[in-house]
Amino acid sequence: MIQITRILAKQLRAIFKKTLNRHGPQTILTFRSGDDGLFVEANGTSQALQYHDPQAQDREHLLVPLNVLEDVQGAKAEPVFLNTRRAGVLGASWHDKGVFHDLEYDSPEPVADAKPFPAMPTQLAENPPTMLAALRDAYETTDIESNRYALGSIQVRGSEGVIAATDGRQLLKQTGFQFGFENELLLEHTKFFANKELPDDQPVRVGKSDDKTVVFQVGPWSYWIAVADGRFPDIDRIIPSTQYSKATLQLNAADAKFMVDNLHRMPNGVTNRELTLDLNGFVILRATSPTTPRPAEMILRNSRKQGDDVRICTDRKFLARAAEMGFSEIHLPDNTAPAVARDATRTFLWMLLDAKEAIKPTDDCLRIESPFDYGPRASSTPSRKESPMNRIAPTPTAPLNQPDPVQPAALTAEQTIRRRKRTANGGKPASSIEQAISLREQLRTALTSSKELIRSLKTEKRGQKSLKLALDSLKQLQNVA
Repeated sequence: MIQITRILAKQLRAIFKKTLNRHGPQTILTFRSGDDGLFVEANGTSQALQYHDPQAQDREHLLVPLNVLEDVQGAKAEPVFLNTRRAGVLGASWHDKGVFHDLEYDSPEPVADAKPFPAMPTQLAENPPTMLAALRDAYETTDIESNRYALGSIQVRGSEGVIAATDGRQLLKQTGFQFGFENELLLEHTKFFANKELPDDQPVRVGKSDDKTVVFQVGPWSYWIAVADGRFPDIDRIIPSTQYSKATLQLNAADAKFMVDNLHRMPNGVTNRELTLDLNGFVILRATSPTTPRPAEMILRNSRKQGDDVRICTDRKFLARAAEMGFSEIHLPDNTAPAVARDATRTFLWMLLDAKEAIKPTDDCLRIESPFDYGPRASSTPSRKESPMNRIAPTPTAPLNQPDPVQPAALTAEQTIRRRKRTANGGKPASSIEQAISLREQLRTALTSSKELIRSLKTEKRGQKSLKLALDSLKQLQNVA
């Protein structure tokens, strides 16, 4: 008899089903247990997957259809017992909310000419847990429908520690990894690394099982993937230098999250993806649609640009992806060359759309603005709606046109307007819209100051009342005396 839990059955079903791209009873899992623990395995044509729990169990060997796990799965660690009832019959029993369930299934017959399960390499190179996210991001940059080059695969360079991927419109190069081999290989497309059930706090170990197979080990999971054939583009020649970029967008972390969360509010273009990025002193995203002649603007008030003014047209999906991956600097060589997001170990670039499609500013556009980011607060608590997957780490980027957070009322109204004019227009007179925005910020500051004044007055009033009560008590004591 083999014992698992209902929540483990749920995880096994999800990962095996997504990885092997099969459904229902077509996928047969091998359960084997003994002194070395429990092994759950499935062997495909170009990949193999194994789960290992080292806790010893009774010696047993079962062939279990995937639909059995679908029946017994649950959200709690309640025990599930699998065993052979009689010849050709597999049994499964468990409790669900106090109700006992006992089902029987036809036991699959062993495949006579099945190929043996692949062996584990003698040595594995260890990498930090961040490698799992790197592999997930790489496979999200591929194009399995492309017939040009091997764009459905990712490239790993053992000697350089590089993971690279491209779909012809975007490119991602990541460095700093150990593979345990020196070869330059292409790995077939897979959905294994996209499984949310994989542990993201465990080291990732990599090695070669043989000349045509690479194995990844993540926590209790071991995954064998085949080496692909084909040509891969020379991506190093494609990546442009950012030394002479016309402009650089310094994207504040709070603005990045605001943009990703609110891009759906922007109008959809003809292809539902066009977006104008206008760096003109402010950082502005602009979009319109055929049914709404008035464009909409998203102003990222904590972000800024370095270099010259530039206006580009981009696919909003790629800009949002750069923000989600945590890039804080996006280089724009000009309004036609690829945009390049870069940090210490990663380079992400994407092709821009036709610059002629960029939307010019108008006075009647609809506006949405990101809130000012005053940095982390010691007393603040995270929102219940905030997801850890969407949380972006704060960066020290200074907010654009933001008053000093320590002394929010230190500047006079005239000084604030002059500062906004100088920052936004390089000394040119500000437009009516800019003056209105500045006035609104002054009113917000005044409102904050008035609230503080009211709070102080109430405190003084309570103090005076307490003093009066104390004096009355003293007078009563004197009369008694």
